[in-house]
This record gives sequence, C-alpha cells and structure tokens, in this order.
Amino acid sequence: MSFPRNKATRKNYKDTQYLWYMAHKDGKTELQIEMTASVNGQTLIADLPRIVNQTMIEAAIDYGRKAGWTPDQAGPPFRCKYLRGQFTRLED
Repeated sequence: MSFPRNKATRKNYKDTQYLWYMAHKDGKTELQIEMTASVNGQTLIADLPRIVNQTMIEAAIDYGRKAGWTPDQAGPPFRCKYLRGQFTRLED
C-alpha cells in the first residue's frame, strides 16, 4: 500500500516535520511515517497493538532513526513491530 499523503497527519518532532497515518485492518494497527519534505524517502511501517497511544508515534520515530531508518533517502520500507513495550526490527 502506498503512503496516503492526503489522509496523513503532520507531526513536528525534534525539529523535523513528519507525516503519519494509521490504518486498522484484520485486527491489527499499522502505522506509516514519512518525512514531510522528503520525496520518495524511506517509509517506516510499524505493526502496533489494537490499542495505540500518541507516544508510540514518537517512540517509532526514535527507534527507527537509531536502527537505520533513513526517511530522507530512497529505500525499501523500514519495518518494525511494537511488542512488550518496545520496538523491534522486522526483516523482509
């Protein structure tokens, strides 16, 4: 699924603008995040539990940046999962 920029919400976090979008499907929640200014940058896709809070968005950004997510460069989606209070990387 491509990133739905027209339905996404803006978030300014640590002096960087991001767009994020959540979709609930098949009993799970999927969070997608892109850098606002980046065209064709790498998208972060996180599998979240059914109950989500706003701090998970910031935690996903922090985890992704530390683990190698490069939203300002092209690349395959960076996939991770929130499990037991923390994010872990999912390999393709």
